[in-house]
Amino acid sequence: MFNQLLSTFRLKAEIYNNAQFCGHWQIHAHSDGLTCFHMVTLGRCRMLVPNIGEFELELGDLVVFPREIPHTMLPFEGAPETQFKTKIFTPDSNKHGTGLLCGTLNFEHQGFNHILDALPKVFIIKQHDAKWINPLLMQIQDEIFEQLDSDKNMLNRLSELLFVYALRHHMQQHETSGVFTLFASIELAPALQLMRDHPEKNWSLEQLGKACSMSRTKFSQLFKKVSGYTVNEFFTWWRMQLAFDYLRQGQRIAQVSEQVGYSSESAFSRAFKKCFAKNPSDV
Repeated sequence: MFNQLLSTFRLKAEIYNNAQFCGHWQIHAHSDGLTCFHMVTLGRCRMLVPNIGEFELELGDLVVFPREIPHTMLPFEGAPETQFKTKIFTPDSNKHGTGLLCGTLNFEHQGFNHILDALPKVFIIKQHDAKWINPLLMQIQDEIFEQLDSDKNMLNRLSELLFVYALRHHMQQHETSGVFTLFASIELAPALQLMRDHPEKNWSLEQLGKACSMSRTKFSQLFKKVSGYTVNEFFTWWRMQLAFDYLRQGQRIAQVSEQVGYSSESAFSRAFKKCFAKNPSDV
């Protein structure tokens, strides 16, 4: 269900910095809540995040800000100055400096806010803690060294993959909340599978509990404890995420309504407006 969720929300990355920084440099970053990432592609550096901490970043380390907050990137050693020198990244990795790949991540589907709400303000994945980083880093470095300045498409696609892996890694390695916790639950997986494969069906608690080898009561209590949602709240939310995507694809409201289990178009419209604060016709 995790993969389908990401596919539904239609992730797009856009690289805004791919450079090698030399000498005394300092970057103050803040993009008013945009989802962004930084990856060290050469050397190492420091990152200061007010009220959170100071971090040492090395080659391959990945930083993700679900909603960007003010932070500063600066050299690993030496006193920072307000001026910095930068140049377009070149294959000359023998020169001293720090290579940084930075990008924003956009979601066509506003429902992704529920995922972002479950994440910390910033999380860092160290290269040595994630075996998937090194192969991606090598591909990214190859693209950095070979790409034309005007062509960022491959780096954008690789950055999207980085983010997907980062989300899955965080979900597997740390305690999460909300829908993230549901996706990591082995006990509740059979019920989630039913809701994912057949959103048009009005699943009862008995049916979903039976799929998980639980009583109705035990299933509903565990679902609420794990996710913070009632079963009905989550299923309605999931149906609306699918509906949003179907409408963006150009499907008719009546058709979408039926696909996500509503026999009444007016009832579907009310549920959709409650979830997104807009009518289905406005998508």
